[in-house]
Amino acid sequence: MADIKKDNILKKDVEISTLNDQLFHETPNTETEWHGTSSTGKQWTVYCGSSEEVLKKLPDSSIHCIVTSPPYFWLRDYGMNGQIGLEESVKDYVDALSNVMAEAYRVLRKDGVLFLNLGDTYYSGKGKSHGTDRKSGKRRFGLRAVDKSGGLGIGLQRKSIIGIPWRVAIEMSSKGWILRSPIIWHRENCLPESVADRPSRSYENLFMFAKDRKYFFNKQPLIDKKVEEDMWTIASRPKTRSGLDTAPFPDELVARCLEIGCPPEGIVLDPFLGSGTTARVAVTMGYSTVGIDLNPEFCLYSVSNLRKL
Repeated sequence: MADIKKDNILKKDVEISTLNDQLFHETPNTETEWHGTSSTGKQWTVYCGSSEEVLKKLPDSSIHCIVTSPPYFWLRDYGMNGQIGLEESVKDYVDALSNVMAEAYRVLRKDGVLFLNLGDTYYSGKGKSHGTDRKSGKRRFGLRAVDKSGGLGIGLQRKSIIGIPWRVAIEMSSKGWILRSPIIWHRENCLPESVADRPSRSYENLFMFAKDRKYFFNKQPLIDKKVEEDMWTIASRPKTRSGLDTAPFPDELVARCLEIGCPPEGIVLDPFLGSGTTARVAVTMGYSTVGIDLNPEFCLYSVSNLRKL
């Protein structure tokens, strides 16, 4: 019996070593792939490319925890061919995200969890936008699908909130994901919206998904912090001085997800890396990490920060 147990442990060690070689192999830096090791020995990899296509190259069941925030529907144009977020219909956007999440499901371990942060969008139907947006220069661009008449093909009335986060969550649930908890992220100190005929929004959805009925979850940090367990009041992150026009979520939000959803020595994935918050926080907390983004500028910025750790 002891020999069998020892053989199983050795086999598991070999499997882990093989997965690590596939995720973090040391190769010369290219324009699409970077690898490194932090001063504390934590490995990181950044891939530049389509999230769905890059994920297809990663091994099955190799990731312990996913923390990500995909581009929201028609809120920003990052100027990249093939970017998610500028689809002509809600269905196309939901399908694009769920296709990425199908690959994320494959690479996630059976006992892994996913934290998905998504904001919502309003349907205006009022035609082409004009002027500027003090929150982001990337929010005013041409005739958006949400400004066209026709109700986005799903019969929405003008001024309706679309319900994007829940549409994505329901689609993912229909494809095997277990939606364990919808968490409200109350964005403390966020900039108020310039609207007079409805309440300004101060929260976003953070969905916790599991792949199996049994998975890693450590509730103790939520108990210790004495916080509302499914409503997290965390200040919005101020705009970075890097010159990148991204919408980064705060370090504290990522840290809380990892505290409760990633085992020690786990590997963390962010398939929509952006400015690299998830990867940077993960390495700082003692995890190895993999990040993917379509934008080369974002990837290089993330790599620069990771090399300092």
